[in-house]
Amino acid sequence: MSLCTVVEIALHFESFRNIDLFHQGLYHLKTRIYRDDEVRRVLAVPYSHVKGPSQAAEPPKGKAPRTDHHHLIPAHVTEDLYSFSTRSFLIRYCEEEVELGDVGQFRVELGPEELEKRHPLLLEIELMFADLSHQGGAEHLGDSPDVEAAEFRCVSTQVLRLRGIERGLHEFCPVVFDECHFCLMNLAVHSAVVDLRFRLRAPAANQVPLAKPKVAGPAPRPGAKGGGDGEAQDEAGAEAGGDMGMPAVVKDKIPQQNGVSVHDQERPPANWQAPPPAALSLAESLFGEEFMTGMSRDRLLQVAEGLYRRHLGALAASYTQQAAWMKLICDRCLTPLQREALFGSTSENDSEASTVPPDLGLGVLKLPKGMIMPQSPPTPSGMHLTRAASGAVAGISSLKPAAGFETMGESVLQESLAERLGSKLTPQAVARLLAYDLNMVSCQILEMWHQVLNVMSFAYREIASMLRTQWEERIIDQWGLSIVREKMSPNLCEPDNLSIGEAHTAASDSLRKTVKPRSPELASIEDTSLLPPIPQRPVLFDQRCPILAGSTTEPNCAPHPSLWEPRVPSAPKQYRGVHLFVLCHGFQGNSFDMRLMKNNIALLYPDAIFLCSQANEDNTEGDFNEMGIRLAQEVTNFICDWCPGSALGRLSFIAHSIGGLIVRSALPLLQEYKDKMFTFLTFSSPHVGYFLKNISLFHLGLKVLQSWRGSQCLTQLSMADATDPRETFLYKLSKAPGFEFFQNVVLVSCPSDQYSPFDSARVEIGSMQSMHTATDAFRDMVHNIWKPVKPERVFRFDVNFHIPENNLDTFIGRAAHIQFLECQPVMRMIIHNFSFLFR
Repeated sequence: MSLCTVVEIALHFESFRNIDLFHQGLYHLKTRIYRDDEVRRVLAVPYSHVKGPSQAAEPPKGKAPRTDHHHLIPAHVTEDLYSFSTRSFLIRYCEEEVELGDVGQFRVELGPEELEKRHPLLLEIELMFADLSHQGGAEHLGDSPDVEAAEFRCVSTQVLRLRGIERGLHEFCPVVFDECHFCLMNLAVHSAVVDLRFRLRAPAANQVPLAKPKVAGPAPRPGAKGGGDGEAQDEAGAEAGGDMGMPAVVKDKIPQQNGVSVHDQERPPANWQAPPPAALSLAESLFGEEFMTGMSRDRLLQVAEGLYRRHLGALAASYTQQAAWMKLICDRCLTPLQREALFGSTSENDSEASTVPPDLGLGVLKLPKGMIMPQSPPTPSGMHLTRAASGAVAGISSLKPAAGFETMGESVLQESLAERLGSKLTPQAVARLLAYDLNMVSCQILEMWHQVLNVMSFAYREIASMLRTQWEERIIDQWGLSIVREKMSPNLCEPDNLSIGEAHTAASDSLRKTVKPRSPELASIEDTSLLPPIPQRPVLFDQRCPILAGSTTEPNCAPHPSLWEPRVPSAPKQYRGVHLFVLCHGFQGNSFDMRLMKNNIALLYPDAIFLCSQANEDNTEGDFNEMGIRLAQEVTNFICDWCPGSALGRLSFIAHSIGGLIVRSALPLLQEYKDKMFTFLTFSSPHVGYFLKNISLFHLGLKVLQSWRGSQCLTQLSMADATDPRETFLYKLSKAPGFEFFQNVVLVSCPSDQYSPFDSARVEIGSMQSMHTATDAFRDMVHNIWKPVKPERVFRFDVNFHIPENNLDTFIGRAAHIQFLECQPVMRMIIHNFSFLFR
């Protein structure tokens, strides 16, 4: 019926990393690619796979090779399920990483109508797990494990959208599964148009009908009663042709003739026109109505030239795009010795012997005389090859009628076609010649494609690293739509706008209504689970001093890291040693509360190490001084065990709620590490206590809890632990050293969080000053905290959450307080867009 575009898709599984899986056992990834139409699911066909180079060390001579627990079951294709599965590997430890390098190859055919609609393909990735408890557990698995008896089941699924695969896709996308199966699969997707094929009808082997297709059934007969069996109606609709796009028929009742009942007569609706008959040959498909009516010689040559430039030009552009990609990865991702092994010595000069030859060792693309080779797209310095090169094959997705490609007068291509066909210049002969030339170019594209796969199998780490930078830049730009940057006064104690919370709430509502999401790239991968819709995203207001845009106040002081460090998280760090993050929970919490924050940091910074504090899990109602001593001892012991001496590069603290006060209580005891302290990030921590003049429901409950439980922690927070406010714990803590040790002090707050007063979380004298029980002491505490701190090191992040539910938690302000522990979008927004805080 038409020429279908054949697209090859390669799924490149670079590595798998266990971040926080709950169960040991066997794992592998199972993938399918499909497109859902209204009535059927069209599946891409997996037909082969490329095995990555083995990472196992060679055994000594005379000894049998040891079992590679990261390669227990080979990668394979399941034909009846149209799926590709990576190798199966054993996961036993936290932060265990598995080098895969497996490449699964899929093939899909797209008709002209499908290309015009530009519907994305869906990539379904299932995390398959097999429990080994019946074999004694993963730790007791010997050198000859019985993996054949393992029964795999799907425990988590992710779905990605592949857009513009016909334009040549080369994209990286990290796949992260759900919270209960927190692991990372580094995946790169590559695609290329390799052929154009004529099909009389779409192949039915890889088409699966949906459960209940919503299509128009037959029109009811006049006077027929509604209702009836739904399945019978669906079957009737299928018989009437509704599933195939045929018109629903109308049945007329013919009266009896001579006492004999006549059967119903079917007739189409009055406004229905029969579609043209399907083309039964390539020539008929290419030339349309003119094939039947006849064509003059000049007209035939004009149309033939248009067909060549449209179809053969599309394949030539695909070849050019793949050649540009091949040259790029050879230049940037292969060593000189690898290039020499691949292409041989191309020059007598040793300095030029390992350069990539212009024809990539495959020769020049062979095109008919008169066809111009498409120009190779330039490779920008920012490595946005995919976007630049994808335009070269734009014609593939916008096929117009042949009349749009006509040219007046003779041309070199027309003369070449006339010479090759001679006296047999007929539509059938032109179609056969075009099919031959398409096949010749397709063979060269396939040769180039498999050469690319060969290079990718040996340089998959370098290619994934190169593409990862593109992905990080794109994600930072996407999150940036929900970030508002504002200037903050160098006077950290008193804000310019006392009603900043109300202003941010109004601005957030306006931003969610006015800001439109950026349209996806023509060729890109879309992870819908990573970026929620803009109306559902939290809005972050980034406030920092304007001095960050210039030089620092002290001439001999180094500029702030936010001015000179790269903004992408994968950029190399500029220091030696590891970065230790200490995460501290809040009131009546435990180390599990900070799990999501820890996991999201570990996603982007695999070299970091983490201490989720457990020292105060059962003692958060005690004295802050004692909790600080326990935390300081826990941190000291961890550093001595895991990063002693020069192994510690940076030390950062992340705290939620009263965890911020616990950390501040511990800092005077950790001054031996003050030169290593880097970032202090607090989520809604009441640094200057609670204001108990407010008679809100929360503060009423706080007073009841304080008197009923006898909580010393709550007594200190409300500054009721001494009659003189200047003798209270919070006042003394404000004079203790702490904030000045850090390069970055980040205070995250939320106006709707009643569990931690807005001014207390921001450490400023704002609109809540009159609500404090001791106004003068409150002002002195704020000044004491900020006096030794440089303003350019302070960041205030005000977060406005999208909380649609109206319940008791929302009413008392608890919902926003808990969102800092549960809302992954705000965590990812901060970690991606402020990478200098975590690197």
